[in-house]
Amino acid sequence: MTISVKNVGCEGAAAYELLEDRWVMNYAASVGDTNPVYFDNLDGRLLPAHPNYVSHLEWDAIGELHDKIVGLTDADRLSGVHSFNDTRLHRPIVSGDELSSIARVVGVERRRSGARMTIAVVTSDAAGRPVATSYTSTVYRGAEVSDGDDVAPEVPEMPDPRWLTEPVRSETIELSSIAPHVFSECARDYNPIHTDMAVAKKAQLPGLILHGTGTFAYALSSLTNYECGGDPTRVRRFRGRLGAMVLCPSRVRMDVYAHAELDTQFRFELVTEEGAPAISDGYFAVGGLQRKSNQQPAAQGM
Repeated sequence: MTISVKNVGCEGAAAYELLEDRWVMNYAASVGDTNPVYFDNLDGRLLPAHPNYVSHLEWDAIGELHDKIVGLTDADRLSGVHSFNDTRLHRPIVSGDELSSIARVVGVERRRSGARMTIAVVTSDAAGRPVATSYTSTVYRGAEVSDGDDVAPEVPEMPDPRWLTEPVRSETIELSSIAPHVFSECARDYNPIHTDMAVAKKAQLPGLILHGTGTFAYALSSLTNYECGGDPTRVRRFRGRLGAMVLCPSRVRMDVYAHAELDTQFRFELVTEEGAPAISDGYFAVGGLQRKSNQQPAAQGM
């Protein structure tokens, strides 16, 4: 299997969705998030979507792109491992939104384990206004890069990383044996390697593992309910590198670190029972930049 650097710039057709209350509720249910803001639609109240909801439409857009990528077959896609994500939410997503997402290849690079492809996805509303911008990377194990030198993606940099060294909060998240099935159906994120034991074995996986997007979604539920006071409309950006596989059932530990000067930015890590990082270099930004009291102004932030 080879992936050509000539795929950089390739763009897929748009994926569309009218966001219904049902899907806002189901996405929260996909990770067992009982925050009432995702469910209480009494008196015509619009429901804010889970911060990670946009990933559903993004993967639909990436699916539209896959058919145009030279050298990538349906079988090859099963070898892909989601390795990185960086999402900026330009405004909250709420029920009733008419959304469209377009995916474009922005990087193809050689890695020891295979070829890494990075895709940028832009999601807009019915008026064409930006709603979210994401960069997601997938490593295709054993794949080669052809037709030229690597093309590295231009992913926005992290803010000045002045983090406190001790976590301000730690949490254990329980994942049941059916967590991948619940996430797959409620979040509409279908990939048989996460739910079908025979397919997982064929892909040489040790068992059923949680989706990369599901791993992020569990972490974001925790961050939203604690660091955002349960208000998903305050989430502005989240980012992280996906590493160790999260087997189900298992427990993962979430460690959250505060910024030394800004009370709207956090670093987080998600660690497996074996102590391996499932998400490393995690970053979570809330609202506008605000400085902690009695602190000197910091350098440029986000």
